[in-house]
Amino acid sequence: MNLPKIFDSISKSKKSNSIDEIFKLNAELSKYNLVLGVEDIKDIINAKNSTLKSQGRIELNLDIIEFIIRKIGKSPYVNQDNLVETINDMYAIFHYVKNCTSDFLPDKQVLEALMFFYGNVYNGSMELVMGKGTEKIINNFRHGKKLTCRKEEE
Repeated sequence: MNLPKIFDSISKSKKSNSIDEIFKLNAELSKYNLVLGVEDIKDIINAKNSTLKSQGRIELNLDIIEFIIRKIGKSPYVNQDNLVETINDMYAIFHYVKNCTSDFLPDKQVLEALMFFYGNVYNGSMELVMGKGTEKIINNFRHGKKLTCRKEEE
């Protein structure tokens, strides 16, 4: 029995299924004049795998990446030129926040908070979300505040 070949085969099959699943999201993205090509999807999957490896995390499904794609696709701050980069950045930030909060927060709460700061506070600036936004979310968590709280004292 050759385990490396078996795992390689499973990995290739899983990647192919992932491409198919993400590709189906184009039906929703097309409403916003956005589309993910096969190379874009491969880039997203590679960035996802790289993020998981660098953050020391495991993920068994595509729920997080699909949520991000759906939400980012609706944003007025996203266009075809920055779509993939924005998805990849948001995915990396999500896992950074999850690590910093020791996974005590539900995924959806973290995602909603990130999308709130991205769309409502920093007007589509990923740089600000990566810096001030993540800092604010993590500090809000540590101080028992609502994750989207923008005030210093509440």
